[in-house]
Amino acid sequence: MNTAVIIPAYRESKNIPTLLVRIFKILPKAMIVIVDDSPKEESEKLKKNLRYKNRQMRIICRSKKLGRGSAVIMGLKEALKDNKLQYFFEMDADLAHDPKDFEKFLRKRDEADLIIGSRYLSGSKIINWPARRFILSRIAINTFLKIWLGLHLSDYTNGFRLYNRKAVEFIMKANLREAGFISLSETAYKLKKAGFKISEVPISFTDRKYGKSNAGVRELIKSLIGAIRIRIS
Repeated sequence: MNTAVIIPAYRESKNIPTLLVRIFKILPKAMIVIVDDSPKEESEKLKKNLRYKNRQMRIICRSKKLGRGSAVIMGLKEALKDNKLQYFFEMDADLAHDPKDFEKFLRKRDEADLIIGSRYLSGSKIINWPARRFILSRIAINTFLKIWLGLHLSDYTNGFRLYNRKAVEFIMKANLREAGFISLSETAYKLKKAGFKISEVPISFTDRKYGKSNAGVRELIKSLIGAIRIRIS
């Protein structure tokens, strides 16, 4: 009852109903906040398909692709309005993240302010992910970020995370600049520099079955430029 799950989404109407069923099996009383950047018609379709009774659910439709980072910030801001909430999950809408891993995060919730679900720790599993995506993520992007930002994390770019309330309240005041996927690294960097404790847990990661990934070449270039801005600023 003191936990929220923030789900940024873009054209994920086929995946979200399945994801919610899985979430509610593990956290039946969690608040769910979906921030949907899909076109208005698809967002309305999603709303009609998500009629849960006796559930705490918010669906924020922005009708324009404004970036994962800004979607998460908006979702966290909405969840913070409920003073009972103390823990805030962030996860993808495409079924890449398994709610069964919630327990791993929650077991460590008193040990860190931000817990990141890592695809690259011992005990993690990566399922059906193309080799080129794995190489690009682990060797190219995460190696660069480890050298450049120096946080000693194994996975800077995975969006399966658990924040405590103190960390979220800091994020709301941190004047984050990045709106896309690199915002994940910016959030971790600013929390660490402010003295917050960050930890990681191994997770299962499954490549999407429906829809198309937003992590293209253009997003990669924007992320690398954003990473440079993070440290310089």
